[in-house]
Amino acid sequence: MKKLSEQTRRPRNSGSNGILPLQLEIESVSEVAKYQRSLDSERMNQFNQDVKTWAKKVNKLLRASAQSKVERDFFLSKSIKPTFGYDKQYAKEIKRVGFSFQREGIYIHKGAGKGQGGYKGSKWTDSYGQLKETNPESFLKMGTGNRKPIEWFNPVIESQIESLADIVAEYSGDLQINATRIIIPD
Repeated sequence: MKKLSEQTRRPRNSGSNGILPLQLEIESVSEVAKYQRSLDSERMNQFNQDVKTWAKKVNKLLRASAQSKVERDFFLSKSIKPTFGYDKQYAKEIKRVGFSFQREGIYIHKGAGKGQGGYKGSKWTDSYGQLKETNPESFLKMGTGNRKPIEWFNPVIESQIESLADIVAEYSGDLQINATRIIIPD
């Protein structure tokens, strides 16, 4: 059994399919283009460095957003970290950029909490090792009452996504950004 502190204070791990829910993917149009890009290792290394620099900048902005907007920010801002996924087929080219943070970041962003759940419930293990689940009476009450959504994540990503698109376009015209999984959905 995991202790409560191990469940709540650790940055959110990857989902059941091994992919972080809050990430964007840099997809190649063809395998031939991917192979040709791998031949120019200096250019690919520069691209990777540019993407990492972008992620560090966005990470700082996300931390500042959480610190300024979340009144009781004990762990959230410190837990925000950029994550990278590499395409290792031909070379180590970055193909995923994401941000991990504690679960409370989602709850704060959506206005959820005890007695104010979303559309479906969840299950967890408490500090005594007992399996708990969401009270069905709290369904569809998210964002009501004393818990209002505090959008600390989406505005930062939306303001910075164009600069990443410029980095990707400068590197290669046959890459595209799939940003459908980077925004916290409503």
